[in-house]
Amino acid sequence: MLNVKRNIDVSKFYKLSAFLKRKSEGYKPKNAKVLTLDQIDKFLLEVPDKDFLMIKVALIFGVAGACRGKELHQLTISDVTDMDHALLVNVRNTKNNVDRNFIINNSNKNGIDLIEVCRKYMALRKPETTHSRFFVRYEKSQCTVQAIGKNTFGKIPQKVAEYLNLPNSTLYTGHCFRRTSASLLADSGASIDVWKRHGGWKSASVAEGYIENSINTKKIVADSIFGLGVGNSTESASAHQVSGSAVSASSASSTSSKNNILQNTIDGANRLLNIVNCSNVNIHVNINTNNKDL
Repeated sequence: MLNVKRNIDVSKFYKLSAFLKRKSEGYKPKNAKVLTLDQIDKFLLEVPDKDFLMIKVALIFGVAGACRGKELHQLTISDVTDMDHALLVNVRNTKNNVDRNFIINNSNKNGIDLIEVCRKYMALRKPETTHSRFFVRYEKSQCTVQAIGKNTFGKIPQKVAEYLNLPNSTLYTGHCFRRTSASLLADSGASIDVWKRHGGWKSASVAEGYIENSINTKKIVADSIFGLGVGNSTESASAHQVSGSAVSASSASSTSSKNNILQNTIDGANRLLNIVNCSNVNIHVNINTNNKDL
């Protein structure tokens, strides 16, 4: 900001940079707390639609699409398409200028009909509403024509936490739904690339931070350390005997790819063994010198 306003490049003040770095040691930023899948299901199942239908829909949209509060605020009715079996939602004008879309379907493990919850809210929209904002105020089982403000979305996660009697409910800020979505996706074992596309992140460092804090990922690491991981199995090729010559090959590495192909071919009298696209492979060849054909 100083560089823009006063044309002062702070990076050239080395002593100041070192001083600020020392002062910032030990500082840990307060991130928004996240909701677990069980907490989300509990809220959707127990809370009455009469007073919380709009909050339910905002929760579904926010977690399904890793949405910021501003993105929910800017969502329009033309951004939501009902495809019978699912809802397609387009998110435009994002913070990092990366448009994205996501699907809402009924893949909930507890049988919650997420689509019908959203449809119920959409059907209550008044015909005389003059604006195109998707989210409108909801009071006493009815929607009004007034669009919901940006600050209201920032308080919705706190209301969810308060209903669930979660400690430190004020830490469930407007960024809660976005972090919850990313954390649930990381717990499912999704790769960083999938996670980045889902949330529209350009930086892998943010994605790696979520995966690092994933409990499910830590369990996989622990299983791998103590020999319980899937990747510790040893793949071996069966021995092939040709004209008195015994040829055996085995893979001694857990990182051997499924695409590695081991081929044994015999070309006439030359007795050639071709190995294609293999890595980390130990080859043991036993030759019978008593065979006159060799």
